[in-house]
Amino acid sequence: MRLAILSDIHANIQALTKVLERCEAEQVDEVVCLGDVVGYGGNPNECCDLLREHCSIVLMGNHDAATVGVMDADYYYESARRVLFWTRQELTDENFRWLYSLPYTNQRPELDVGFYHSAPIQPSGFFYVVRNEEAEALTRMKTGLFSHNFIGHSHLTTMYEYSGRKVRDVTGHYQFHAGRRYLVNVGSVGQPRDRNPDACFVLFDTETKLLQHVRVPYDVPTASARIREVGHDEKFARRLTLGV
Repeated sequence: MRLAILSDIHANIQALTKVLERCEAEQVDEVVCLGDVVGYGGNPNECCDLLREHCSIVLMGNHDAATVGVMDADYYYESARRVLFWTRQELTDENFRWLYSLPYTNQRPELDVGFYHSAPIQPSGFFYVVRNEEAEALTRMKTGLFSHNFIGHSHLTTMYEYSGRKVRDVTGHYQFHAGRRYLVNVGSVGQPRDRNPDACFVLFDTETKLLQHVRVPYDVPTASARIREVGHDEKFARRLTLGV
């Protein structure tokens, strides 16, 4: 089975549209979204509608949780918090209820894969995994990790390999080894922060274990203009151009 795994759309309809077009061209069997459908960007309803149509699984990210009131918005700095409140007012009732209903995680034991927005340990805590120390903390999980575990949240593309309790950063040089486990940051569709402004997602073949981060150019100027049009902080528009 070929999976397309998306995360951190952040209401960027221009990026999401191009990524879904690429998924169709790749003839994937399923599209999975790891959350943060909204926040930062200017088209929350359009992104909700597209994901509801195309995804087999959509998870709740921290911006989704704060928008619908599941998470305290005081966690966010002022300009991000203003976007959350704006999004809350913009969402249709149907999309608000849909976001509210999303789960934190999804496990597919038959495929030996797990999907999470953030660190698999205490998913509602939305902890980051961007360093080896944070990856090592996951070895304490009572239920353990699947062969492949996919997360978003950081907007980065780091990858870690687990052999027993040893953890190794394999970012950029992944190669599957039977008996080992992998934690994969899938990058961000709508707000990349790895100094590459192109939208990012992961293609994964559950049979061959082939895995790749895919970059997709999109209309950044239009996405940035929309952020300015609705009155969000300028830095959210500028970040799209810089990929930071």
